[in-house]
Amino acid sequence: MSTDRSIFGTPRRALGFAVAFSVMLLAAAPALAQALENQIEILLAHANLGDSNVGVYVQDVQTGEVLAEINSTDPFIPASNMKLLTTGAALAVLGPDFVFRTDLQRSGDTVVLRASGDPALADPDLLAQMDLGVEDLLGSWVDAIRQSGDRPPSELIVDARVFDEEFVHPTWPADQLNRWYAAEVAGLNFYTNVIAFYLSKEGLNVPPRIVLEPSTPWLDITNRARTVDRGQNTVWVARPATSNQMTIFGDLRQTLAAPIRVSLHDPPAYVGRLLSTRMEAAGLPRPAVRQALLDERLPAGDVIARVQTPLQTVVDRCNAESHNLYAEALLKRIGYDVTGQPGSFNNGGAVLRMVMQDIVGPADTAPTIIADGSGLSRENRVSPRAVGRWLRALAQNQEFGDVFVTSLPVAGEEGTLSNRFQRNTPKSLVRAKSGYIRGVSCLSGYIIDEKTGRSLVFSVLVNDIPQHKIPIARVKSFHEAVVRVADGWLVENLALVAGADGGAEDLGG
Repeated sequence: MSTDRSIFGTPRRALGFAVAFSVMLLAAAPALAQALENQIEILLAHANLGDSNVGVYVQDVQTGEVLAEINSTDPFIPASNMKLLTTGAALAVLGPDFVFRTDLQRSGDTVVLRASGDPALADPDLLAQMDLGVEDLLGSWVDAIRQSGDRPPSELIVDARVFDEEFVHPTWPADQLNRWYAAEVAGLNFYTNVIAFYLSKEGLNVPPRIVLEPSTPWLDITNRARTVDRGQNTVWVARPATSNQMTIFGDLRQTLAAPIRVSLHDPPAYVGRLLSTRMEAAGLPRPAVRQALLDERLPAGDVIARVQTPLQTVVDRCNAESHNLYAEALLKRIGYDVTGQPGSFNNGGAVLRMVMQDIVGPADTAPTIIADGSGLSRENRVSPRAVGRWLRALAQNQEFGDVFVTSLPVAGEEGTLSNRFQRNTPKSLVRAKSGYIRGVSCLSGYIIDEKTGRSLVFSVLVNDIPQHKIPIARVKSFHEAVVRVADGWLVENLALVAGADGGAEDLGG
């Protein structure tokens, strides 16, 4: 990290200049802050959100002044705003230079696939960025095995003991466990723990043609879908919670432009079989496959292949694309690193609570409930003030603040916020994290003046949204209205600084 830059990419001399003028603003700031809170209260009064429960918190990062609070200490379901806590804690515990490593090791006639909990291993989107496919990765492993000894190995051991085997949180919605966003989380994750169904139409009133990625010919599939010449595509894939028996339902009118991604059960067992079948297809004897026993001491073998993923890559994908698997893997990984026991929802949550208490203090941590790392669970609770204070503390962290802040997507441009703030765009840069589950819609992040580095944190958490009465678009409009008036406060505040200096508009130089 360069020492002459602020966490927002603004020269430190400019940021120091702005802070130096904060003394001149002491008389005017209380009035501005009161005006901002009043504006937000007026917005809320006219937002027509029915009986929705709304919490708001806005704070100046540099001065620490609290600019607006509405129900700020009440506990709210954060949905994917939970990822702000998880990724921040991962950076604090693991350090920004941490790297996930997945090793393929060889000792005698045994090959061990030793996992680290990496959620990005064989992620198809990341592979595509490198012009690779999943078969390229599997093929490289087979080549490494073939070249590693004079004779083929007879045994393949999957060592995924870095995490426990509670793949699914008990409070995740049971009717959504086959969806990609509810993928199981394991010590060995591969291809985001899903299988992609490519369905094509090759006739009428016949089952669609199926192509799987990764190719998995042994998968138990019942095809009850049919091709039709009218109506819409309604195909979907179901599986029981504890098996990989897949059933395809619905109608296919046109070949799907994108695959249906279905979560898999027991990813370590699946990957072991996947690799062994690729070995057999390459002409090697198919080895016996098993998973490492809990207390088994495996021989230290030679590393014949390694896949590495920097923590920053994981944090970026988790926050920008709101990938649940990534968040849960981070939660379990910090549990493993601190306790030395297999990472779990429980010990990861305990570590996250410990980090929160260190950063925002016991008062704001006490009402916080940490069920999972992604926010898919409805059992999570956190207050807007805790989120806001957390964001401010992370932004000021000299070791990893810039990594965290820049992991959040730019509103209106990137990731899950690419379609937000399309009208009345704020003058400042907005980096934020959205969150949605049924009856919950949230937005928290930063409002940053790119020229000076002066910034605000905000958290807008909305719960208990009346179903079928209040459209989510209306709630999102309220989020964005709060950000715009806070942006107006920041612009006005900086104008006061510039006026006091007699023309500080060039301080960003």
